[in-house]
Amino acid sequence: GQDGGAHGGGHLEEETSFRWQCVEQPIGKLLFRRFLEGAPGLAAAGALWAELEAYERCEEAERGGAAAALRGRFFTPGGAEHCGFLSAAAMAPPTGEAPP
Repeated sequence: GQDGGAHGGGHLEEETSFRWQCVEQPIGKLLFRRFLEGAPGLAAAGALWAELEAYERCEEAERGGAAAALRGRFFTPGGAEHCGFLSAAAMAPPTGEAPP
């Protein structure tokens, strides 16, 4: 077949998934990030994605402060880059963590 698979003839549904194209592929990720940055109303989503990746690289001791900063900036109405398109479940504090 001519699926052009990077997985040695992998599955088409895997190769067309958002995760594969925009997260796992460096050029796809870069292009999607640039799209978010340039689209009105989506720049905050791109900034949130970048900050979440930075959070994942934080030392454990820094995570509390980083999480609070993320909540204030992206999840709080009136925050600098409030992402009002996120669902209530996405904005809920993790289990076992008290709301701010």
